[in-house]
Amino acid sequence: MSLALIGGLVGLAFGVVEYFLFGALIARADRRGERGPGPRALDVARKAQLILFPLIGFVVGSVLAGDNGVW
Repeated sequence: MSLALIGGLVGLAFGVVEYFLFGALIARADRRGERGPGPRALDVARKAQLILFPLIGFVVGSVLAGDNGVW
């Protein structure tokens, strides 16, 4: 398994954890009756993290691996 793939999987794991943590924050805000852009921004951020964290992990893993033909 290459370092780039390991980095992508670690990024995905962090993204999934953040997705559920931000979901709990959004649910708490909904229970408290908070409205406005805050919960909506958290929802956008948690969905973006599922995409960005694995990509960042993949890039960092490939940089650490050196010349492995990824780029």
